[in-house]
Amino acid sequence: MIRFASPAVLAVLAVLAVACGRSDRSAQAGAPPPLAATTAADLAHDIAQADRLATWAELPHRWEGQPVRWTVTYRRALCRSAEDCYVAAFPIQRPAQHGWMPRLVFVPGQYERLVVSCGAADPCDASVIGRIGMLAVSPELPTSVELSEVRVAGAPSNQAR
Repeated sequence: MIRFASPAVLAVLAVLAVACGRSDRSAQAGAPPPLAATTAADLAHDIAQADRLATWAELPHRWEGQPVRWTVTYRRALCRSAEDCYVAAFPIQRPAQHGWMPRLVFVPGQYERLVVSCGAADPCDASVIGRIGMLAVSPELPTSVELSEVRVAGAPSNQAR
């Protein structure tokens, strides 16, 4: 003999299923909540935690789209054009503490502003603002970070770190 649940029980189950589905979809589709701390060191800490806890998949969801203001080191050899520009997010050390160098995607005119502001200084520290446009992390591949909508925030220091 087959028994069916009462209409009231079916209604409650349907409401719960719809509510759970909506909350999952809205969390995935919407922007992540703003992070309190978004320095390069904060991202490095989160990457180290993901390595320790194997929570790689959560990082891009938390970080992509976040506004950031970072001091980076521009080197002419690594940042040859607005389309091909990588910077050091940390002072260069031996041994290296972090193996990723963000790619910068500039708003029009900002790459030129960076180059002119740095002048002959190479390396040159600069403060940039933008958003985490892409973050790829995994235990198998090197971390890849892209800052999008990048603007130079004030004049670079024209001094090496």
